Amino acid sequence: MRKLKTLSIMLITLSMLLLSACGGAGGTTEGAKQPEKQEAQSQGNEEKKELPAFDMGGDPVKFMAWGGLPKEGESNAGDDRLRRMKEIEQKYNTKIEWIVVPWGEGQSKIAAGALSGEAPADFVLMNMYLAFPSLAEKGYLRTVDDVFNFDDPKWPSSLRSSGAYKDKVYGVVENIDSGAGMYYNRTMLKKLGLTDPHELVKKDEWNWDHFKEMAKKATQDLNGDGKIDQWGIVSYAPIFARQAIYSNNGSIVETKDDKLTFTMGEPNAMEALRFVYDLFATDKVIMPNKNGSMADYEDTQAMFNTGRALFVTGEIWEAWGRKEMADEFGYVYFPKGPKGTDYTSPNPGMAMWFMPANVKKAKEKAQIYEDWILWDKLKDNQRESNESVFQTPEDVDVAMDIPTKNITLYHDGIGDVGKMYNEAIVSFTKGKDTPESAVEKMKKPAQNIIDSVVNTK
Repeated sequence: MRKLKTLSIMLITLSMLLLSACGGAGGTTEGAKQPEKQEAQSQGNEEKKELPAFDMGGDPVKFMAWGGLPKEGESNAGDDRLRRMKEIEQKYNTKIEWIVVPWGEGQSKIAAGALSGEAPADFVLMNMYLAFPSLAEKGYLRTVDDVFNFDDPKWPSSLRSSGAYKDKVYGVVENIDSGAGMYYNRTMLKKLGLTDPHELVKKDEWNWDHFKEMAKKATQDLNGDGKIDQWGIVSYAPIFARQAIYSNNGSIVETKDDKLTFTMGEPNAMEALRFVYDLFATDKVIMPNKNGSMADYEDTQAMFNTGRALFVTGEIWEAWGRKEMADEFGYVYFPKGPKGTDYTSPNPGMAMWFMPANVKKAKEKAQIYEDWILWDKLKDNQRESNESVFQTPEDVDVAMDIPTKNITLYHDGIGDVGKMYNEAIVSFTKGKDTPESAVEKMKKPAQNIIDSVVNTK
């Protein structure tokens, strides 16, 4: 399971969005709006405007997350955050309380708090699909666009869409720095005499065709025993398929005529699934998934990190786990499909802060959250973080840009739709189905679930 071991390091921005959903392989959906690519973030290093002080009378502001605050002396950015926390506590006569819970428990804590009448915290960090649609539909979350001014350009320009469910904004985050792309083994690439993907990006030629040809050349039996021991691609199949679908301007679900609709059977998505099938079954350049579960994710990481694969799909935070690689690695966008017009980052692992519906003094606590943020250092800190793990300026630039291409997904939160998606992808990549038959089997039951959970009015 993937719970970002370096979470405390990522607290240089309070949002901690370099997180990945544990088991979030499905790629999820928007509850009542079509998932949209996030607009380029308008925020930069904004000049901080001093907010007026008020007295909280010693009442605390509680944050709940699955990782702790940065340790003093761990980084300059972390020290700045801790220093600012002390200033905030004095300014507002409050205490910042940080509550650490296991990943995924924020959802159940909010639900229990709604029934008991006592909010578990004022801000709870959750992946989007844990909040939407379940908690929003039940009225357990508070809308936040009345306590924050998202028209202020210091906020990410996409918050009104990425943090929204049925046109109401529930999620808040000061900086969006997560996203999904493709890691590659630069050392292997050079040995094979292949063109660096960054060069292909510059020529607008980083596409499925070039990607497949590179993967073919990398897939080899190195010791002559008749078995492939160096792969072109390693990836947990549902993750790879999700990225392929959106890279070809397809979708898993989207809103049509004000109704959330299962769209994985439409032409662009099916073209992507056929591409995935061919890579597994015809070209045989992707290492077969053994388990059909997240255990395959662990296997693919081990293969890539030990220099036995050219490509692996991955999110930005995963670079922290590659720092000990003997080979050099690079980071680039997932290649564009023939119907794609831009690089994309379908992101089910995106996390935001949510306020339980029964939070008291919500406006005051929202201001304290806002005032804690080091607005003038956000982008510098994000770049510094990326520079500490990525190996070339081009890799860093991609890691800075990918978050602007995020497509927020949370279909894993709609009943069993995420599970059905995973099973369909695993089925055809293991040769038990074709892409067409696998999708056809889930089309009607998936839509029925969506209708019963989301399309209720």
